[in-house]
Amino acid sequence: LIRHSSGGYETNFISTQTSRFKTAISSPGVADTIDAYFTISKEYNITDMWRYETQQFRMGQSFFEIPEKYIANSPLFQAKNIQTPLLLLTGNEDYVVNWRQSITMFLALKRLNKEVNLIIYPKEGHVLMSHKNKIDASEKIKSWFDYYLKNKEKPKWLESNN
Repeated sequence: LIRHSSGGYETNFISTQTSRFKTAISSPGVADTIDAYFTISKEYNITDMWRYETQQFRMGQSFFEIPEKYIANSPLFQAKNIQTPLLLLTGNEDYVVNWRQSITMFLALKRLNKEVNLIIYPKEGHVLMSHKNKIDASEKIKSWFDYYLKNKEKPKWLESNN
């Protein structure tokens, strides 16, 4: 399972609901819907509340009206259920899906002793723009899948990034 942006959120959430997938990659995905709800988008210079109430997340109401729905749909609050090794990718200048969301997911899973790894690309936003970083991400994604899906040798970058 590999997805980006809204799909990164879906990857995080799906991983809390099933162990069907041998591995997953979230690039970058929301971990905490409540924190994200109260974030101001640097790109649009407005709050991200609209995304949750009427757009991608389609909650239909504000956090204050249905807090239990925001909690139930937040991967962070379900993180203890994750059994799938998860690779998280983000750029440290991503403010579409705030890059701190990937750090939140990483720290939660590390604290829960889950298999997780985080790669943060410096000076990158929501989409990797540097050719060097695109190549690096592609190589790491391939070696991650090779390791978890084809039982190949553990990649050196993974050994040094635990």
